[in-house]
Amino acid sequence: MNNIALLFGSVSVYWHGVFMALAITLAVIVAFVLNAVFTKGSKNDLINCILLSMPIGFIGSRLLYWSCNTEEFESIADHFNFIRGGYSLYGAILGVLLSAVIIRKLDSHFNAGAVCDCMAAGASLGIVVGRLSAVFSGDNIGLVIKTESYHFWPLTVYYPQRDEWLLAVFNFEALFSLIIFVVLLTVFARNSNAKTGMKGSYGDIALLFLLMHGCSQGLFDSMHVDALLMPGNSFVRLQQILGAVSFTAVTVIFAIRSKKINGLEWYQIFAPLVSLASVGITLWMELDRISYNNFIRNYSVIALSMLCAAINGFLIYRTTLKDDAVGD
Repeated sequence: MNNIALLFGSVSVYWHGVFMALAITLAVIVAFVLNAVFTKGSKNDLINCILLSMPIGFIGSRLLYWSCNTEEFESIADHFNFIRGGYSLYGAILGVLLSAVIIRKLDSHFNAGAVCDCMAAGASLGIVVGRLSAVFSGDNIGLVIKTESYHFWPLTVYYPQRDEWLLAVFNFEALFSLIIFVVLLTVFARNSNAKTGMKGSYGDIALLFLLMHGCSQGLFDSMHVDALLMPGNSFVRLQQILGAVSFTAVTVIFAIRSKKINGLEWYQIFAPLVSLASVGITLWMELDRISYNNFIRNYSVIALSMLCAAINGFLIYRTTLKDDAVGD
C-alpha cells in the first residue's frame, strides 16, 4: 500500500500519521463529550490531563518500542526521527496514568478517576481508527495466508511489495476495540443513571478498559508477526506481558473492593486464580505454538482463555456495585 497521502515539495504526509492524528482527535472529542454528559467533572481537569499526557505518552510509547528494538536505532538522530514510526500503545496508556498521578499530587481536588474514565472510553474508540492505519503502514499483521479462498478483506490484506496475502490482525483489533467502546459506554450510562444514582466508583471505566484491552493483547499480540519482543529473546512478547499484568491487577483490585463491601467470600479468591490460570494457559499455548506450529488450535485456546479472563473480571466487578453487591 502507498503510505504517502500528500507531497509538499520534499515533505511527505503519510496516511499512517493522518490516521493517528484523527484517532487522537476523536479520542479527545469523545472524552469531552463523556465528561459533559456523564461525569460532569471539571473541564479544566480533563484539559490539563490531556495536555500533560500527550508528551509523556509520546515519549513513553517511543521508549517502550526502543527498549525492544534497540538495533533499529543506529544513531542519536534516529531516536528523534519520529516520522519513521516505532511506538508502543502501552507507553501511551502508561503516560495517561502517570499524568493523572502527577496532577493529583499537585492538585488534591483533581478527580483522577473521572478523568481517566473519560479518556479510557475515548481511547478505545481512537484505537479503532489507529489500528486501521495499518492498511497503509503495514504493521500489526499476521501470518502469510496461502489458501486463495481466504484472500479477501477484512480477513486478509494484500501487500504488493511482498506479493503476499497476510492475516489482517489489525482489523480484528479494531473490531474488538469498537466492542470495548460500546461496553464502556453502556457501563457509563448504567453507572450514571439519574434515578438510581452513581454505581461503583470513579475510575471503574478506566479499570474495565485495562481489563478488556489487556485480554485482547493476550490473543492479538500472539498473532502479530511483528510483535515487540523483550530484549535478548525471540519468544516473550511485551504487549502480552503488559496485558496479562493489566487484567490480573484489575481483577485483584475488584476482588479486594468486593471483600470490603461484602466481607470475605470464596469468589474473591477464585477470581484472581482464574486470571492467573488464563495467563498460564496462554503461556502454555505460546510454547506449544513454537514447538508444533498448530496455529488454529492454539489461537482458539488463547481466545477462549482470554474471554474467560474478561468475563471473570466483569463478574467480580459486579459484586462491587451498589445494586449488585451481595451484601445489599
